[in-house]
Amino acid sequence: MKEEIKSFLHGDVEDGQSVLEKYSHDYSIFQVTPEIVVFPKDVEDIKNLVKYVNKKRDQGYPWMSLTTRGAGTCMSGGSLNTSIIMDVSRYLKGVLDVSEVKPYSQKSKANKKYNITGEAKVLSGTFYRDLEKETLKKGLIMPCYPASKNLCTVGGMVGNNGAGEKSLKYGQNKDFVKSLKVVLDDGEEYEIKPITKAELEASSLEENSYGRICRKIWNIVKRNEDEIQLARPKTSKNSSGYLIWDVWDSSNNVFDLTKLFVGSQGTLGIITEITYKLVSVESHSKLLVVFLKDLNKTPVLTNEILKFDLESLEVYDDNTIKFAIKFFRSFLKDKGVKGIFKYAINFFPEFLMVLTGGMPKLIVLAEFVSNDEYEIENEAKEAKRVLTELGFKNRLIKSDSEREKYFDIRRDSFKLLSDHSKNTKTAPFIDDIAISPENLPGYLPELITILDSHKLLYTIAGHLGNGNLHLIPLMDFSDPKTAETILDVTPKVYDLVKKYGGTMTAEHNDGIIRTPYLKTMFGENITNIFSEIKESCDPKNIFNPGKKTTIDMSFLKKHFKIKNEETENPTEVTL
Repeated sequence: MKEEIKSFLHGDVEDGQSVLEKYSHDYSIFQVTPEIVVFPKDVEDIKNLVKYVNKKRDQGYPWMSLTTRGAGTCMSGGSLNTSIIMDVSRYLKGVLDVSEVKPYSQKSKANKKYNITGEAKVLSGTFYRDLEKETLKKGLIMPCYPASKNLCTVGGMVGNNGAGEKSLKYGQNKDFVKSLKVVLDDGEEYEIKPITKAELEASSLEENSYGRICRKIWNIVKRNEDEIQLARPKTSKNSSGYLIWDVWDSSNNVFDLTKLFVGSQGTLGIITEITYKLVSVESHSKLLVVFLKDLNKTPVLTNEILKFDLESLEVYDDNTIKFAIKFFRSFLKDKGVKGIFKYAINFFPEFLMVLTGGMPKLIVLAEFVSNDEYEIENEAKEAKRVLTELGFKNRLIKSDSEREKYFDIRRDSFKLLSDHSKNTKTAPFIDDIAISPENLPGYLPELITILDSHKLLYTIAGHLGNGNLHLIPLMDFSDPKTAETILDVTPKVYDLVKKYGGTMTAEHNDGIIRTPYLKTMFGENITNIFSEIKESCDPKNIFNPGKKTTIDMSFLKKHFKIKNEETENPTEVTL
C-alpha cells in the first residue's frame, strides 16, 4: 500500500512504528492502530487518495478507508481508525483571505443578536491560533472557538461542530460556516453552501456526487420532516448525530448542506477549505469572578446571572485550579520575563486560598463585552451587587492580565490534567453533557449522586451559560475494573440526560465513545435516518467508517486504552 500511494502522492507516506503509535491515540480513552499515515500536499492529493480507496474497495479490499485528522485533540476518538489516517495539518494549511463585509445581523439560538462584519477563507489543516492572528489584524474574530484554541485545527472544529467560551452569545461552528469546499466520494471537490429551492432543484439534476447527495438528502428531509424536527435537541448546543434538523429552513426556503457536513466528523466527505463568518472585536470587557463554595447553589447562581447580558459564562472547579498552581511552570512557557513576574503576582490570591484551605468548589467567570464602556461598567456593577446580596462571594476584575489568568486556567484545564496526571489519567467518557440551565436544579444533584456512588474523582469545567459541563474523571488505566466502571456509569448518566431533555455531547461529538449510545438519545427511527444519510453521501463507506452509525459496544470495549500490567499493551476488555 505504501508504494502504491507514494506513486501518486505529492505529500508524505509513513508507516514506521513510532508514527503508527502516535496516530493510534488522540485525547480520548481509546487506542486504534492504523495501517498507514499520509500527509497530503494539496487538494489534488486528497482527490487522488479518495479515488485510490474507491478503486481498492472495488478490487476486493472492503476494509480500506480514509480518516481525516487535524491536531489529534479529539476527545471522542473521532480521528482514530484502522486503515489510512490522513493528517492535513502538515501541509494543507494557511489563511487565504480575511476581508470586511457589509454588516448584517444574525441571531443565536439563545436569541442574542450580533452583526457579521467579515469573512475569512482558510484551509482545513490550519491551526485556529494562526487564523486568529490574521483576523485580529483587522479587528475581527471567529468567536466559536473551543478551549483548546491554541492546539486545534479549524477542520477539527468544523468536524466536531466546536464551540467554547463565547458560545452563550454566538452559538457553534455551524452558525459561522458560510461555505465549505469538500471532496466527495467520487474524488472531486465541490463547494457546499446555502442554496434556494430553485437552485436545489437544478443541482439535483447534476449527474455527480453533489447532485446525488442533494436529491437524497432532500428526500430524507421532506419524507421525515415532522419526526426530524421533534428529535432536535432542546439545548442551545449539540454535536450529537447528524444535524439534519438544520438543513432545510422552510421559513426562508433555504437548503443548507453545510449544516450536515459541520459536525459530521469527516464521515460524509473531506473538508478542504472553510469560509468563516467573522464578528468585530468589541473594545471593552468586564469580568466578574464568582467563588462558589456550595455546588448545590450552582443552579441559583446560573439563573440569576443569566438575567444579565453576558458574552460568556464559564466555570471550573477547585481541582482544576489546584492543578494550575501545582504545575505553575506550564503556564509560563510563552509569557516572557515580565509576563512571568506579573503572572506570579496575579496568582497570589489563589496561592493564599490553597494555603489557608479556603478554595471554593467552583470558580465562575461572567464576562460582559461591549463597545460602550459606561454601559458595561454599570451592567457589571449591578450584577456584582445582586450576587453579593444573594451571598455569593465575587470580585470584579480590573486588569487584563488578571482576566487572562482566569481564562488561561479554563482553556488549559484538560491539558493540565492529561499532561500531569501520574497514577491516574483523564477519562473523557461523560465529558460533554449539556442540559438547559433551567433544568440544572433537578439534574445536578442526581448526576453527582451517580458519580459519587462509584467513588469517582472528577474535575468540572465548562460553559455554565449553556448548561454544558465538562466532567472529566481521573481513573487508573492499569486497572481492568476501570472499563467496568465506565460501562456501568455511562448508560446511567445518559438515561438521566434524556430524562432532562439534554444532549450527551454539546461540542466534542460522538466518535467511538458515544456512537453506541445514539439510540438512547434519539431512538431507532432517527438513528436509521442517520444511517441513511451516511449511505446517501458515502455509499461505499470510505470516509471515517463507523462513527455516528455502526460502531457498537464490542468495538468500544476492544479499543479501550486499558493497560495489561505485564505487557503494558492495550488489551481487549472482556466483561
